[in-house]
Amino acid sequence: MDMKRLARIVASLVAAAFLASPALPAAAKESPRALYATTAERYPSPKLADVEGREYKILFDPAKTSAEMPAAFADLWGKIKAAAAKQGFKVTEKEKNPLAIEFSTKEYFDTKEQALWNKGYLIRITTRYKDGKPGETVAVTVKSVFEDAEKTLAVPLAVVGVDKSKTEAEENVGFGPDGMLRGYVEKGSSFSVPLAALGKFTLGDFAKYLPELSKLGLPAETALVSTKAYSWRVRPGAVVLPGTAPCGISMEAWARTQDGKPFLYDFSFGYSDIDFYGSPDLHAAGEQFMEKVLKGELASLTAADSGKWGGSKVRQMMGRAIPVTAAAPAAAAPKAAPAAPKADAKKAPVAFITSPTPPVHPMDAKFGVASPPAYIKHYEADKAGKVLLSPYLQVASKDFPAVLSVKEAPYNWVIDADGNVAIMPEAAHPYGRTYPNGFFRPEDQSQRKPGTRENYGHVSALGGAPGRISGEILYDKDTNTWVLNNKSGRYTKHNIDRTPEQLVNAATMIREVVDPGKTAWGSVFFLLEYCSEEMRTALMGTGKVQYDDPAKKSRPHLVVMEGGTTTFKPEEMPKVAAPAPAKAAAPAAGEAAPAAKPAKAKKAKAAQNDDPS
Repeated sequence: MDMKRLARIVASLVAAAFLASPALPAAAKESPRALYATTAERYPSPKLADVEGREYKILFDPAKTSAEMPAAFADLWGKIKAAAAKQGFKVTEKEKNPLAIEFSTKEYFDTKEQALWNKGYLIRITTRYKDGKPGETVAVTVKSVFEDAEKTLAVPLAVVGVDKSKTEAEENVGFGPDGMLRGYVEKGSSFSVPLAALGKFTLGDFAKYLPELSKLGLPAETALVSTKAYSWRVRPGAVVLPGTAPCGISMEAWARTQDGKPFLYDFSFGYSDIDFYGSPDLHAAGEQFMEKVLKGELASLTAADSGKWGGSKVRQMMGRAIPVTAAAPAAAAPKAAPAAPKADAKKAPVAFITSPTPPVHPMDAKFGVASPPAYIKHYEADKAGKVLLSPYLQVASKDFPAVLSVKEAPYNWVIDADGNVAIMPEAAHPYGRTYPNGFFRPEDQSQRKPGTRENYGHVSALGGAPGRISGEILYDKDTNTWVLNNKSGRYTKHNIDRTPEQLVNAATMIREVVDPGKTAWGSVFFLLEYCSEEMRTALMGTGKVQYDDPAKKSRPHLVVMEGGTTTFKPEEMPKVAAPAPAKAAAPAAGEAAPAAKPAKAKKAKAAQNDDPS
């Protein structure tokens, strides 16, 4: 054991007793505990003795600043300095060229199925440019990232075949989907080599420098593909925190092409070479900067999905949301035959993915990326913040099918992260209210009718956990059938990758695992009000869009299935380019005013239940 690590362990043992209750003002009784305290409790000293620093990070929305990059950096930096000063934090600025831009490219290498990430590893090549020309060598970084910090730190990551390398571990801190600070430990080894030394970028080409990669159970000839980001970076100054040197600030803009518009801006700061357990005041100050300055003062600049990625650029780039602590109830379903068959690898994918990042495995393409709910209503969680499950929840499978009853309609359905379907009727919520006189709901500018009650919504099917495409199952009296749609303000409307094809896949599976009773299955409607703006615009030009009232063009929709057979033809649908994340809708509910009922409506309409959850 090296002397540096031994000294840190000894100091950590002394400091550990103080870390759980540092000499700071007492928090309010119901205030959440500081992240560093809960981390130290989970990993008592000296388990994190090798963690030498912390990096704090958040993602900003490009749509909320200037369209020109130099002006955007200046705008964001000015607002950060002002917000920090308002909250009593000292932020320093470089004397010379604080907003000088550094250009580089960052390539992340993995298999098409992201096998390395799934095994807890990440490979990155950074190419730095000077005077418009790439450097003679590239920086290679290999990281281990597991949910369990001890497992991350246990990976040796020894580098061979180069004169100089560096291995270090740090905790990354950002806001999660629930708006609370979360952290995860990553360990990385870095070295520099000429680009040509990496050959054809196979796993074996990297493993000759980092042998640990040869132990992952993948052949050395495994081809790795590149996901490339073009990076523009400024280092304008530092945050001054107690007990360490000024913490350097980095701001980056990432685009997918050299001439493209940034799809994200990030802000980060951090410190290193510290005793993790012996720096409670430093950790507390860093967390307070995040809470008061970035979350408090600058919330309007934050990207809507920053919490989904924990503030991490690469997680957004690779489509890897941070692990969610809450487990979906569907995960506890009886082990039955898989509801959804595996995608045919030889079949050309249908270009309906409008997400900024490609799907990471067939489940994402089949049912959409699993995403946290866009919002949770005040009555759906208890005082501890736990979302209540519906007592009427059914998790459907072929062995244990869910059962529908006309008397219990309407139903909400959700595809969970594992591809199971959860179904529940919209029953009254025990914490909800009933409005005898109705009320005006500002979130969708609608007037609620007298007697409106607050019901279990889609989040109550998953306990607030991430979900894929979701919608409703409604009973249509005119046709005496069950009709299905994609209407969910939590898991469908605010996710830019939801598609007609995914709805067909979900409806097909629902018909396999749900018993409709004596009522036949009817039409399946893809509601254009519950898809991305880009998808909606493209679909409107296909000539396939129908309306409940053609004269008023109310409730545009596609009929993608009719009475058990699909009417959806992917080859006839438009290919929609991936929009920038800035296009994503803000977390708010909404629906159009109810359309006038056609005078001779004998077919199932694209019906929507009154509640947009």
